[in-house]
Amino acid sequence: MAQLRLHIDGMHCASCADRVESALAGVRGVAAVRVNLATNQASVVYDSQQAILDSLLAAVDKSGYRAERVDSQTSPLALAQQHQAAETRDWQRRLITSAVLSVLLLGVALLLSTSRTSLLLQTILATTIWTYVGWPYHRGAARRLWYLSTNMDTLVALGTTAAYVAGLATVVPQLAAATTTNWTQPAMFLEMAMILTVITLGKVLESRAKGRASRAIAELVSLAPNEVRRIGENGVETVALEEVAVGELVSVRPGDRIPLDGRVLSGQSSVDEAWLTGEATPVEKQIGADVFAGTLNGSGSLTIEVSRSAGSTTLDRVVELVSRAQEEKTAAQRLADRVVGVFVPAVLLVTLITLVAWWLAGDVASGMRPAIAVLVVACPCALGLATPTAVLVASGRAAELGILVKDPRALELARNLSLAILDKTGTVTTGKPTLKRIVPVGGVDETDVLRTAAAVEQSSAHPLAEAVLEAAAAREIEIPAAGDLEVLPGLGVRATHEGQIFACGNRRLAEELGVATAAIEALISDSPAATAPLLVVRDGQLLGAIVIEDRLRDEAAEALVQLRALGLEVALVSGDQRKNVDSVARELGIEDVASEVLPEEKQQIVAARRQGGAGVAMVGDGINDAPALAAADLGIAIGSGAEVAVEAGDIVLVSGDLRLVPRAIALSRAAGRIIRQNLAWALVYNAALIPLAAIGTLPPVAAATAMGLSSVSVVANSLRLRRFRLK
Repeated sequence: MAQLRLHIDGMHCASCADRVESALAGVRGVAAVRVNLATNQASVVYDSQQAILDSLLAAVDKSGYRAERVDSQTSPLALAQQHQAAETRDWQRRLITSAVLSVLLLGVALLLSTSRTSLLLQTILATTIWTYVGWPYHRGAARRLWYLSTNMDTLVALGTTAAYVAGLATVVPQLAAATTTNWTQPAMFLEMAMILTVITLGKVLESRAKGRASRAIAELVSLAPNEVRRIGENGVETVALEEVAVGELVSVRPGDRIPLDGRVLSGQSSVDEAWLTGEATPVEKQIGADVFAGTLNGSGSLTIEVSRSAGSTTLDRVVELVSRAQEEKTAAQRLADRVVGVFVPAVLLVTLITLVAWWLAGDVASGMRPAIAVLVVACPCALGLATPTAVLVASGRAAELGILVKDPRALELARNLSLAILDKTGTVTTGKPTLKRIVPVGGVDETDVLRTAAAVEQSSAHPLAEAVLEAAAAREIEIPAAGDLEVLPGLGVRATHEGQIFACGNRRLAEELGVATAAIEALISDSPAATAPLLVVRDGQLLGAIVIEDRLRDEAAEALVQLRALGLEVALVSGDQRKNVDSVARELGIEDVASEVLPEEKQQIVAARRQGGAGVAMVGDGINDAPALAAADLGIAIGSGAEVAVEAGDIVLVSGDLRLVPRAIALSRAAGRIIRQNLAWALVYNAALIPLAAIGTLPPVAAATAMGLSSVSVVANSLRLRRFRLK
């Protein structure tokens, strides 16, 4: 079997991805297909004995899209980002053009309301908008028609073309007349322009969201180095990541990122696994310990036996999880697709029936007006405004509260939320180790313990060292200058000052420096720390211990009270050790707890709760939270967290204040209600007025007026979100 990648142009929704996937899967010799909407990529596994590329390209083309092969020298993500950026720029140009020309169109209609010049200018402006801005929709509708299918492009093209033709029907007879005294404005031109402007705005937002998804994936991929120091028969050689097989040995120098999952064969070091577990404190690694791609090696050198090759590492699985979750469609989107799939053919059928009925009545000419009225009144103006206006108003209100709404789809599901899953480190805690307590022994002063620890830690870059130094600075302690600093991987730090040996580390280091085991046991048992304390030793004498913990955010308890007031259950999920997570859970009164979970397991917890019927909001800040954030109904990212988490979330809390979580959920629920009200009104409006248009009771001009009033009502309803307050 062989594998190739294709870049697919023209996909806009999950139904597009499904169509492409089905087309590729139907090609003879294809064993497996995976279409990624977030990156517009298709991965195809096929029988290497067959020449299959032309057949694949033809299958994609026949399904209504375009494909090109991604060669092995080109980064698929880089190519996807280039295409996505180009697509976003194109939609932005069309949006600006539509908005500017629509304003000019309105200005001409108001300032030159009764003249031939006004009609000519309006016709030119409307034709430009319909042609240039509407081209992607016309092209998409024609493509769907060729394959006997419909989508939102069909509805937009149908409605805007009907409005444009109706406008021409008003203008052309007047311009053709020798003299005209009562000029009639082509109101349908403005309706057509408004439809294209609003719906193109939605396309811009959608394209930007897809671009963020690609960036999030690229951030994850960049964690692993492209080259590896492989140990072979001829020594150490630098090779591409993909060239290293399972069972081979690689060398990882201090400060390097670990390239592949594996097991330590020699050496010891502390490894920063923050992207994987979310914890800032590095993990000590010795012979036999497992290490993971993308984690950051500390001060020691390691020799690693590779257990997973490129493409199958834990990091790769996280990338795949984020990518798949980004592609999932909400129930509301699936409903909208089904509505459009039925609505468009129904409108065309009613239009045809109207023409036939009037033809049978012997008045074909008169039947054209009711047919045009049907198309006009079915125009998706209110339907197109329903979601964007509510999202824009909700987003503006959210921004005032310090909340960034990135994905409008999340607003549609907030009403179903019943569970809020919170990450621990950096979410309910500050994510930064801080000194909590000093436990001196044998009459030693607390200041002396902290001064000694700070002296030995002042040249260390370890997060625990930073906590010690910050505490010393806060107490204005003068730190003595120590020399001969020695970092002891897996133990701690040692230095000398005025002939004395200062040390700060774990119990093994204290024992190696001659401290009695009994004294250590007594000190540790006296310390209430959830994590092992730092032991401070001077010339073989145990001075005391420093307890360093990641403290709760000040507003955490209040935020949980507000979440429960909204009817949500609260769970705590973390990659940290069980005793640390349980300690935080007890302090916050949370009973639903999961600890020592990897990113994939976090995503599985979210998926399991959703399958169990719960609407899940996930709140997190780390790279390890990204799959769960993307998989949740509502992903809420802490703005001060990792870039990948911010990109994977639907909503971002700019300030990181946890009290914004209940506000974001309450605002999302309010916006969701408004969106549903708007959609219901738009559908009821169409259902009520289409029959009136078909029998001739509602002429095209009246249909345009009614459509305008419908749009105004949708906007007015959306503006109610400006008054949102959390009760």
